[in-house]
Amino acid sequence: MNRTLFSFFLSCSIGAIFACNRPSENEKPISVELRLEDSIQVNYEGLLDLMDIDPTRKRILLHDPQRGIILLTDFSGTHLETMKKRGDNRDSYGMYPWTPAQFLENGHFFLIGFKGYQEFGPDGRLARATPFSSQDVPGFSGRAAADNPAASHGSKYIFRGITAWGQHTKAEPEYYENFQLLATLNPDSGKLHRFLHLANESLFRNGQAYDVTEMIPSFALRGDSLYVTVGTDPNLYLYHLDDTSSPIAVHKMEHSLFFPGQGKAPAEADVRGIALDASAGRTRSLALVDTLLLACYHPGFDPLDRERYQNLEGNYAEFMAEMERKYTDRLLIMNLGGKRLADIEIPSQLDYRQLLYRDGELWFLSRFNKEQEEDFVKLYKVNLAIKN
Repeated sequence: MNRTLFSFFLSCSIGAIFACNRPSENEKPISVELRLEDSIQVNYEGLLDLMDIDPTRKRILLHDPQRGIILLTDFSGTHLETMKKRGDNRDSYGMYPWTPAQFLENGHFFLIGFKGYQEFGPDGRLARATPFSSQDVPGFSGRAAADNPAASHGSKYIFRGITAWGQHTKAEPEYYENFQLLATLNPDSGKLHRFLHLANESLFRNGQAYDVTEMIPSFALRGDSLYVTVGTDPNLYLYHLDDTSSPIAVHKMEHSLFFPGQGKAPAEADVRGIALDASAGRTRSLALVDTLLLACYHPGFDPLDRERYQNLEGNYAEFMAEMERKYTDRLLIMNLGGKRLADIEIPSQLDYRQLLYRDGELWFLSRFNKEQEEDFVKLYKVNLAIKN
């Protein structure tokens, strides 16, 4: 299967726009439009995810999750390096990486995976490797795409650190008491530390059983302030990294339309399997853009359509196509206090899970083309036009 990857170019600097439109805590709602300006085409036969972009060097990192290939291209779409990184070789990441490969200031890129911290040169050669200092490393869920970043903080990296299985099952309260969302890794020592339990205000503390697919966190880091959302939970949590035992603020996200997952009665939960509830609304990516927080989300299904979904007797593909037309992906724009400034529909060409803000430029991966098989991908650079 192939995927379309789009790149859109700003006609003017987003950084300049935000410098003139810095929202405050008392900011009134704003008018926002996502304008698709231009595109870069990368010829490729296969599925590709977006990892990272370096606007200064005009380099793009993409990942083929089916073949374990990291592809480095320029802004003309030319293949510069095709690196096979899955396997047991010294310079491979193992089965899959836990974070996308991300550029460093020296032009190298790094990732975190089964083998610990790995840094590669632009030619794909392993430049540095730091294995985990402990042998007891949990099997994190991994997705080598832009919606699962590693954020630098001091001498460590913060990244998503969830696991599906543990001592307790999702039918037990102890599962949610012990569930941890994030992890840090010191690339010099290999020391791994998991942290950030579910807050007391979390939806997942309501006594119902939820699948781990509904509990995937998204986060953004600004100095020592950590912003977190967790899958189908409609709250935005603000933590200070000096003490993450409890949030310093909890904000109900002001979505235009959002239907959280209902969970199941613990006695009805399948504790041996992982399932996806497509009817549950969920945030899939959170990005900090100057003084704005951007949350890309799918609203989920209303109660009537949720019941249809749960008791579906007709054609599943036709039903889901109907729901896709009815419930479109959306972008919630907030200030740093969690106040809603705008909530708009995301253009159908864009993948709401994967967006990047780099050097004043906002990038989106395009959505997979379900209608037609393609032997290329594109990348969009988007003009976030703001009007007060």
